[in-house]
Amino acid sequence: MYNLLMSGIETAFDQSQWELEKARFGEYTDKDILIQFNKLDGTAIDALLSLPVLFWYEVANKKGARVGWLEEIKAAGRNLQIKFAFDPFIPEIPFPMVLELASSLDIGLGKRELEGHRTHWAVKNVDLIGLLHDRRIIDRKQVSPQSPYSRPKRSLRDAIQVHPQLFEVPDQPMDRKLVAVMMPFSPPFHGVYAAIYNAAQSVGLHVQKADDIWSHSVLIQDIFGLIYRSHIVVCDFSGKNPNVFYEAGIAHMLGRHVVPITQSHEDVPFDLRHHRYIHYLNNGEGLTGLAAQLAPRLATLAGS
Repeated sequence: MYNLLMSGIETAFDQSQWELEKARFGEYTDKDILIQFNKLDGTAIDALLSLPVLFWYEVANKKGARVGWLEEIKAAGRNLQIKFAFDPFIPEIPFPMVLELASSLDIGLGKRELEGHRTHWAVKNVDLIGLLHDRRIIDRKQVSPQSPYSRPKRSLRDAIQVHPQLFEVPDQPMDRKLVAVMMPFSPPFHGVYAAIYNAAQSVGLHVQKADDIWSHSVLIQDIFGLIYRSHIVVCDFSGKNPNVFYEAGIAHMLGRHVVPITQSHEDVPFDLRHHRYIHYLNNGEGLTGLAAQLAPRLATLAGS
């Protein structure tokens, strides 16, 4: 699938933010696809952010199209505000070529079809990158490494439906720049948290741990809410804290990126030792090393 963002203003995509009426989202989108996205909740937004984007203009402008991706989607009253980026490795696709590809891209440009004459946002059931590669317009191996479509596609299968009975699902969507930290609540870990905080800040992310917030009378609900809203979860397994093990399980089930850290190799659960983790010492030199190892890992996951 891919996102089609179309505008009648020829300078619409000159800036890295575009605004569209919510009512125009999903126009010219097959009903079975729209069902997946029409709520525009956190799950839907995350899925939309994972798709490639074709940025094009109403045909009267006679402008070419660009390929890129979405970085942020948020509501602003009756509108949607979209931050995006063009793929610097994919040049503009000339107007005549886009017209030629329109049918294959599921863009209606026939005499009785008005899609090419209306500002809207559609989601199309077409492999945009695959199509452009097959037509030799691009080489799919030479796209931006920051793009969601630079990674191999997973096999298609039904998504696991998760319906928590113990927890309340937060109203807030996932924040792709939020790193949740799961660790024991004790003074010896204050320096560890500071190292994680510094690592995240250095790559443009922000962190929270459960005792930084108090929005619910039950602590575990705050913890679940924090994990749910986060994109990355750092879990410190030092001391084999059972609460951290439990929280890591929640994060894995919700599909969040989990980064294990530990002061002892023996503290990593046997079932997780085959995954990468960061070993550190809880002293000045060790915490500096922890931040140095963690920062690039967070930066990589933030782009995934």
